[in-house]
Parts: sequence; structure tokens; C-alpha cells
Amino acid sequence: MNLPVRFYDLTQPIYHNCPGWPGHRLTTVDWEFQRVNHGFNAERVSFTTHVATHIDAPYHFLAGGKTLDQLPIDSFAGPVVFFDLRETVRPDSPITPADLEPGLDRVRKGDIAIVCTGYGRKYGFGEEYLRAYPYMSGPGAELLIKAGVKGVGTDALSWGGWGSDEKGRPPHLAVLPHGVWILEGLIIPDELLDGKRRYLTCFPLLLKGCGGAPARAVVHDFD
Repeated sequence: MNLPVRFYDLTQPIYHNCPGWPGHRLTTVDWEFQRVNHGFNAERVSFTTHVATHIDAPYHFLAGGKTLDQLPIDSFAGPVVFFDLRETVRPDSPITPADLEPGLDRVRKGDIAIVCTGYGRKYGFGEEYLRAYPYMSGPGAELLIKAGVKGVGTDALSWGGWGSDEKGRPPHLAVLPHGVWILEGLIIPDELLDGKRRYLTCFPLLLKGCGGAPARAVVHDFD
């Protein structure tokens, strides 16, 4: 008899006025119908496609790049390796190849690589989460591509840094042209940072023609 599989939810919630990229309009959640007046509840939600836990598709940065609905559904699921960088990263500083190399031997072709900065615990409107988070460097992202990953991710607000193209564009452009998606805005439980390989599913909303969408990111142990 197989033991029950334990599931871990890595998803930051979307709610009215939740945190988002600086300068984007805040998320709104309004009543469309209310049970007290209409006999049932239904809500209307307005949000940017890059809010809370979400996926960047190649189209996000590339003219002619694939949109989310053009990526194969099985690309959003696979073995995942976590890089615990909480003790090595610094605010508003790049994650370098030297930060990644100690854990690179655990990555196999077709894996998903997720970096944990600890900043998912800072989800909110503080300066650290919105503007001073550690971000992937271009060379760091290139190292993961050379390892053969099919997806990458971070618990920080974004894969790239805030405030300038020099911090934001290189890590995106190192992976998206290869058809590798980026999962941003995670919250990573401590139990997942024990060095074990696990399995991740992160299916985005099927928004046709879009370069990003919120996703429900869930990890479970192998049977």
C-alpha cells in the first residue's frame, strides 16, 4: 500500500489590494452578486497578469515569443530542485554562478530549478520585498540553462532586479529565448530546503495570448 503523498502549497494569495510590481495598478476584488441580495455570491477580480505567484512566458520579453497557451502543458510539471540561498544572498544584489554551483550537481536535464532567498516571507508592501530583493544575474541564469532546466523560479518578487534594465532584463533574456518559463513570487516552506528532489506542478491560468498568468504552485514528495 502506498503511503499518502504530502502536498506543499508554494502560492502567494491574490486578494484586494495585494502586493504587486511597483507602478502596476493594484488588484481589485469586488462583488458582482451577493447572496444577501441575489441568493448567491460571485466576485469580479481585476489584476495584472504578473501578480502574486505567477509564470512569465517567453512573450513577456520577446517579440514573437510563445505565449502561455502556446507552451506544452507538461512543461509546467516536473522534478524540482531547490537552492537554499537564504544565508548567502544580500538585499538588492545579484545571485551569481558562485551562489548556485554548490547545488548544481543535483540538477538533471528537464528539472525545474527554484532559488529560495527567504524574501517570500516578506510578502507585502515593504521596501525589501518590492524593491530591494535579491535577484538572478544573467550569468547565473545562463548556468541553469546550461544545466538543462525547463523551468526556473524564485520566492522573490521577480527573477530580475527592480529599478533598471541592467538588473531586470539580462536574467529574463538568458532563459526565455530557450522556451524556459519563469515562476515568480513563491512562498517556500522550510521543509523543502532539505536537499531532496521533489515534484512540482505550477499550472497557470489559460489566458490566451498573454505573456504571464497567476499559477497555483504545488510540490509533493515522490512516492
